[in-house]
Amino acid sequence: MTRLASLALSMLVTAPALAASPGDMSAPDQWQPHAKVGILDNVTLRVHWHESLKLLREAATAQNVDAIDLHGFSVLHRDAETGEWVCDLFVVRMRGALVDNDRTMTFGHEALHCFGFRHE
Repeated sequence: MTRLASLALSMLVTAPALAASPGDMSAPDQWQPHAKVGILDNVTLRVHWHESLKLLREAATAQNVDAIDLHGFSVLHRDAETGEWVCDLFVVRMRGALVDNDRTMTFGHEALHCFGFRHE
């Protein structure tokens, strides 16, 4: 990973924690490197677009993922033949001209999981 890309990813992960109100007694979820994976800089990303939340949740159930209140999910694994990291990202298709909406945030959230980040 280039130094600039590494810095950008680091800022993306730490910025929400820095923006939290200091008077807030509850700590927000924070991204952490996955203990068994670490931070990955080379992942094959396969996006599975779904036409509705209903279809997304059906796909989650088929993958043995809890579908209650689900807006997207990702499955990170190693390719058995090549040993390379592959991430399947499942989201509802984004439509229209809006950039910063819930679907965009869900896509980014799940993409961070694909690079080896986790949260509580």
